[in-house]
Amino acid sequence: MFTDSKGKLQPIWAFVFAVLLGALAFVVAGNIAFEASGDHPFRRELVFRVLWTLLLFGIFIWLLTVGDHIEEHRVAAQGLPRVKGWLKQFLLGTLLGFTFTVLAVAPIYFLGHFRAKNLMTWQLVPNLVAVILTLLCGALAEELMFRGYPFQHLEKAIGALWAVLVFSVFYGLLHLFNPGAGPWGIANTILIGILLTIAYLRTGALWLSWGIHFGWNATLGLVLGLPVSGFRYFNLWIYTQAYGPKWLTGDYYGVEAATTGTVAILIGILVVWKLPVQKLPQPASQPSAEPVLHGLSGINP
Repeated sequence: MFTDSKGKLQPIWAFVFAVLLGALAFVVAGNIAFEASGDHPFRRELVFRVLWTLLLFGIFIWLLTVGDHIEEHRVAAQGLPRVKGWLKQFLLGTLLGFTFTVLAVAPIYFLGHFRAKNLMTWQLVPNLVAVILTLLCGALAEELMFRGYPFQHLEKAIGALWAVLVFSVFYGLLHLFNPGAGPWGIANTILIGILLTIAYLRTGALWLSWGIHFGWNATLGLVLGLPVSGFRYFNLWIYTQAYGPKWLTGDYYGVEAATTGTVAILIGILVVWKLPVQKLPQPASQPSAEPVLHGLSGINP
C-alpha cells in the first residue's frame, strides 16, 4: 500500500507523510520559540524560523533516506544543488523580488502618500544580522515546505499543473491566520505561490524561488518599512504607513492585499515564465544498496 515493488514510498504517500511531519515541525518550532522568547515578538520569530528550517531539513533528509533510498546529495535532492549557477540564480531571484515589490508599491507614491518614521540608530546595527537571518530562514522554510520535497512528490503523483494548484491554494489559505488577512490578500498570496512554483519548475531548483521570496520580503519589510503579509517584525530601520484607498494600499495586510500587488505579481509570473534560465543539473544520487524499508526482512532472529 505504501511502497512500490522496489520498497520505495509511493509519491502520494511521501507527500502525505512530508506534509504531516512538516506541520508537526511547525507546531514544535512554534512552541519552543514561544517558551524560549517570552514577550519578545521578534526574538520569537527568529527562533521559530531558524528552528523550523532545521527541522524541515532533518525530516526531509530522513524521508529521502528511508523512503527514496537516497544516501547522498540529500540537500541537493530537496532542490538546493550546489552546482554551477546556483548563486547566480539566487541573486537574480533577489533582484527580481526587489523589482516586483517596487512595482507593487510605486503607484501608492502617485495615487496616495506615505508617512515614514526613521528608526535608525547605531545601536540597531547588530540587529540587522538577526533580521536578515530571519528573512532568509523564513523564506527558505516556506520554499522547502511548499516547493521542496512535498511538492516534488505530489508532482510525481498527480502532475505538475494539479500540484501547482494544490500547493498554491494551500499556501494562500494558511495566510488567513495573518493580521489583516482578507479575501484579496489570500488571492494575491495564492498568485505569489504560483509565481514561486513556476520559478522552481523553470530551474529544477529552489535557488531562484528562494531569492524572489527573500527579495520580496526584505524589500517590503526591511528596506521600505511596510507590512509583510500583515507582520511588522522586520521594520528595523524605518516604519512606513501607506495612506490611500484600501484597493491601493492593502490596509493592515499591506500591498500584498492591494490591486497594485496583483498587477505586480501577474507581471512577475509572466517575467519568470519567459525568463532565459536553464535547469540546474542535479548531482547523481546513488540509492542505498539495500532498500531501507525492507532491510530487516531478511534478518533471522
